[in-house]
Amino acid sequence: MNQWWDEWVVRPFIRTLTEVAWFGPVVIAILVSLLVNMFTEALTTWGGVAFGFLVWIFLAAITISFVYGYNWVDRRRRGRGLGTPADRKHPSKYAGLVFLFSREDTLREAIQHHRPALQHCWLIVTPQMQPAALKAANHFDGIQFSIEPLSDLYDTRACFDIVCNIFEQKAGLLHITPAHMVADITGGTKPMTVGLILACIEHGVAIQHVPTAYDVTGKPGGPLSPIVIELTGGD
Repeated sequence: MNQWWDEWVVRPFIRTLTEVAWFGPVVIAILVSLLVNMFTEALTTWGGVAFGFLVWIFLAAITISFVYGYNWVDRRRRGRGLGTPADRKHPSKYAGLVFLFSREDTLREAIQHHRPALQHCWLIVTPQMQPAALKAANHFDGIQFSIEPLSDLYDTRACFDIVCNIFEQKAGLLHITPAHMVADITGGTKPMTVGLILACIEHGVAIQHVPTAYDVTGKPGGPLSPIVIELTGGD
């Protein structure tokens, strides 16, 4: 019952409040008008002043609750608009991509951004994710893939060594230099991310992240275009 209420009542109502600009003010105006009319009607024709005040207090509580709820949702909507990924810089297109594999839809977004320049993609995967990575690699025509297994998903040093070997040896065999490579930190564990970032810093390789889109209720949607991860401050 709670799931039904959230899916078919709460979320559509909040989505309407935030996406339809006129809905909130119009409902507030209607409630206030109803409040005034009901108060006048209760005082003149209903069961006396005491009953009229009870009706008025009830409607006043509904009106105040709606106004506060609308303002709260509006503040959340405005807050989500600050510093959104749309304001961030997108990476250039690179020939080589090192990717911490966790989700195919994130990988797809990263690959699509770097086409047609992208030639080769190295997928760093744990044993649990290796079947999914092998399956995903067959879904992208025109891109060569290498699967780079990582036995321990919490081994920062092992991830660092794998990535360094890609930059120093494997990419060179494909005539791809570090300057024409980018590493994606979206997937994997935090220790894997640290190893990847340290290897990128040591070899001067660009770093990117594929953010996730969220609707007005906070529910995650699909991935967005990659954004650049800057490791140095602006001028």
